[in-house]
Amino acid sequence: MLLSQSKKILAILAGTLLVACAYYAFQKPNGITAPGLGGIAVILANFLHSPLGLIYFILNIPLFLMGYRSIGSTFAFLSLIGMGSLSFFLAVLSHLPILPSPIIGCILGGLLSGIGIGIVIHVGATTGGLDIASVVIAKRYPFFTIGKTMMAVNGCVLILTFLAAGLTHTILTFLSIIIAGKCVDLTLSLFQHAKKKEASL
Repeated sequence: MLLSQSKKILAILAGTLLVACAYYAFQKPNGITAPGLGGIAVILANFLHSPLGLIYFILNIPLFLMGYRSIGSTFAFLSLIGMGSLSFFLAVLSHLPILPSPIIGCILGGLLSGIGIGIVIHVGATTGGLDIASVVIAKRYPFFTIGKTMMAVNGCVLILTFLAAGLTHTILTFLSIIIAGKCVDLTLSLFQHAKKKEASL
């Protein structure tokens, strides 16, 4: 049991590391707003001139409580690790090498963040924020996959990006969100397929 929990925590750390790297290496230098609550945190951090990791952590508190009530203590514990580790990586990785190419940054940023979020969700956690809302909604309404739900709740991120940065950055952010959402669903499907294949052996 302890070993299993340790593996889950390592997976969460790996997933949140990918999300933070995607933001600093590909999204931020190309004016692409990160998906989910991270995107809202970025806009607020720039407006308030405050540390991104701190803003992200504070915004997560009410959503974290919602996840605890709706899904349970294990989910809340693992999501707390996901939220804390992503906040930590966002605080310490701000000086990563960057790739100043909007199209490539849009694609790679979406891919890495989607895979990272998918890994975290696969082990029964989230990176916090709108991921928690997505998991709660997907549990109550199975028709809405987590990836689709994430794309839907990201509408407010696009509106804020348009108001703050204009049409070009909004389009890039939209494409990155679509790619990330598809990668979340694909990552979860691959893990599920691997689990079924292992069970059949």
